[in-house]
Amino acid sequence: MTKKTRDYIFYFFIFFFVTGTILISLYASGYKFNLSWPPKLNRLLIKTGMIAVDSVPSGAVVFLNDVPQSNLSLNPFKTEYLTTAAKVKNVLPGEYTLRLEREGYWPFQKKINVYSGQTSFVEDINLFKNDTPMLLLASSETEPQLSASRKHLYIPATKAMITLKNNTTRIIPTDSDKAAWLNNSDKLLSAGNIYGADAADDLDYEKLIGAGTDNWFYDESENRLYYQNKNAISYLKLSSKTSVSAVSGETFETYEPRGNDLFYVSTNNGRTSVKKYSLTAMKIVDELNLPAVGQYEFRSDSAQSLVLYDLQNQTLYLLNPNNLHSGSQTIKNAVSWQWLDDEALLYHNKWEIFRFSLNAGRSDLLTRVGEEITKIIWNGDNNYLIFSTANSLNALDMKMNTATKVYATDKISGTVLDKKENILYFWARQGQESGVYKIILQ
Repeated sequence: MTKKTRDYIFYFFIFFFVTGTILISLYASGYKFNLSWPPKLNRLLIKTGMIAVDSVPSGAVVFLNDVPQSNLSLNPFKTEYLTTAAKVKNVLPGEYTLRLEREGYWPFQKKINVYSGQTSFVEDINLFKNDTPMLLLASSETEPQLSASRKHLYIPATKAMITLKNNTTRIIPTDSDKAAWLNNSDKLLSAGNIYGADAADDLDYEKLIGAGTDNWFYDESENRLYYQNKNAISYLKLSSKTSVSAVSGETFETYEPRGNDLFYVSTNNGRTSVKKYSLTAMKIVDELNLPAVGQYEFRSDSAQSLVLYDLQNQTLYLLNPNNLHSGSQTIKNAVSWQWLDDEALLYHNKWEIFRFSLNAGRSDLLTRVGEEITKIIWNGDNNYLIFSTANSLNALDMKMNTATKVYATDKISGTVLDKKENILYFWARQGQESGVYKIILQ
C-alpha cells in the first residue's frame, strides 16, 4: 500500500470520526435532519420532540402513523417494539396518529401534536378488553340491580337473586314488581318484606301492617320502614314494631324521608308542590311550587341535594333540603345522570353528554355521539364513562375524550356497573337468545 493510499484512508477515518461525532451529538441533543422534498435549508436540521405514553393496562405496542416504534436492542437479528409505558424520542414536530395495540384489548387511536423541544404527554390511557359477554340468566327485558357490596344481582323480570361469587340463584317470593337493595347491606326490600340470599334471613313486616300498602321506603338512619296506604304516608318503627301515621289527607305522588323530615310531592286544588313536613313538629315547614303538568319521582342518589325528577318532561330538579327555595336548580332535557361528587354531575340529552356544576349553575358540553344514548354510568376511580345505546355498549375515556365500542348486538338495556371490578352487567338480546349478561371491561 502506497503512502498516498494510507493518507487517504487516514483522512477518511478522520472525516468519518468527526462527522459521526457531530451527528451523534446532534441526535443526542434532540436534533434530526428533515429529509423532505423539495429540501428547505432553513428546515434541514430540526429540534425534535418526544412523546411520553402510558396505558392501563401497560404493555401495549406503540404505533405512530401506522408504523410500530422499535426499541433499541443489542440483538441485530431481533426486532423489539416499544410498549407502554414508553418514551418515543426524536420525533419530528407535526401531527401524528398515535395507536396502541395489546392482545385481547380494543385498540386505542388518537391524533396528537409533537412540538419542537417539548414532550407531549399521553398518559393514563384506558384500554378496554375485547371480551365475549357471559350469560348469567335467561330472562325477558329487565334492569338488573346490583347490591351495595357488589355480591348479589337482582333480576326483576324473573325475581331472581344471583350470588355472583358462585352464580347460585334464589327466587324471591314477592308478588310486587318493585324491589330495591337496602343502602348498606345485601338485603332486598319488596312490598314490606326484606329478603336475604338465604330464606332464613327474610323479615316479613307486611303482616304487621296489613295489605293494600305500596311505595315502600326504608330509612336506615332512623331504622324506619315507610309505606303509603291510600292518601296517607306512615312508617313502622322496626325497633318497637309499632306503626305511626306521618301525614295524610293529600294526594301523594312521590316521597322521600330524611331523618325527621319527610319530603313529598302532592297536588291540591290544581296546584302541585313539593313540601317539607317535620315529623317532630307535625306540620309543613317549607314548600315550593312545581309545574302542574309533570310526573314526579324522588331519586335518592345524593346526600347533599334533594333530587326530584319529572319523567314526563325529562326535567331534573336539584333542591336544597334545608331550604327548598334557596339554591334550587333545574336541568332540562336530562334523560339520565351520574354524580361526580357533591358539587357536580354528568347528564345526557340522548345525543350529548354534559357536566353540570352546582356552584356555577352551568352546564358544559363534554362530547356528542352519533347514536342515541339510553344511559350513562360514571367510574371515577378509572376516569371513564360507560354510555349505552339501544344496541351497543361504549366506554368513553374522559381524559382522552375517545370512545371505544366494547360490545354490539340486537338490543341492550338495563346497564349497571361494578366500578371496583370493572364488570358491566346488562340485559341483551342476541338473535333468539335474551337474558342478563356480564362483560369484563378491564
